[in-house]
Amino acid sequence: MPANKIIGLFVIIGLLLYWQTSGTENSVLTLAAVAVIAAIIYVFKGQINLWWHQKFPPRMPKHIQRVLLDFYPYYNELNTVEQNRFQARMGIFKTDKEFITPEMPEVPDDIRHLMIASAVQVSFGRKKFLLPHWGVVVVYRNPFRSTQIQEYHIGETFIEDGVILLATDPYIKGLTKPKEGYDIGLHYMAKAMQYEDKISNKDFLFFNEENETSRETFLRTMSQIREREHVYEDAYAPLQPEDFFGLCVEHFFHAPVQFEALLPDTYNALKTLLNQDPQNASNPVIQQDVAYLK
Repeated sequence: MPANKIIGLFVIIGLLLYWQTSGTENSVLTLAAVAVIAAIIYVFKGQINLWWHQKFPPRMPKHIQRVLLDFYPYYNELNTVEQNRFQARMGIFKTDKEFITPEMPEVPDDIRHLMIASAVQVSFGRKKFLLPHWGVVVVYRNPFRSTQIQEYHIGETFIEDGVILLATDPYIKGLTKPKEGYDIGLHYMAKAMQYEDKISNKDFLFFNEENETSRETFLRTMSQIREREHVYEDAYAPLQPEDFFGLCVEHFFHAPVQFEALLPDTYNALKTLLNQDPQNASNPVIQQDVAYLK
């Protein structure tokens, strides 16, 4: 990372200056000055890294580019210019987040990058895309026991600590077989964005969520959008209002034609909020000047 390299450079300079001034009063002052500068750089390393990568956008390693082409349809359908910008955002996002796992020696590199891609997809049309409140992504292999409600979950956002939790196997299933399960990557990255931007349900839904008839009609329509009416009672009926934005975002990307046909007002509201139209798969960003790195 650029900030770490700058810190390392200052340490080397400090040692050289200390060696040259050894035995004089200036030696201690030199070390102190270098230490203070290095500490300042460390405190602001996030901003320094972001600035650097905006000036010199990173690209993903070749093997990760292959993973994206093979397993991430949204990226695969982008034109070359947008793929390069997608990679640049992934590189910036990667330097800003910590991925940890309590179950494996480390998060597999392909899984980590695919989860980063989910976050970049949700925010691809927005200039502010880093989700700064959320600093850590905890990755499990299978559904994990939630410490908040003592039930098993496949995904969760822990607001107090800025932590996103995802289970790998359900994540891969939702990504590769979207009609069989939730795309929890999009779902929980969208929930993270919802908290970040204080998006309320009234910003993108057009019904009274306290009216059970209206709520049921909406959720049944969402199940129809993904052709999953057969699992309505298990997968949709239990959902609470705090899940509606994540639900809408994943359906928006996975079935845009059906979404617009059945819920045009909600679809258009999401187009405005996300600054994307997934029906234009090769170039989904609507207002390019808003989305590009400056």
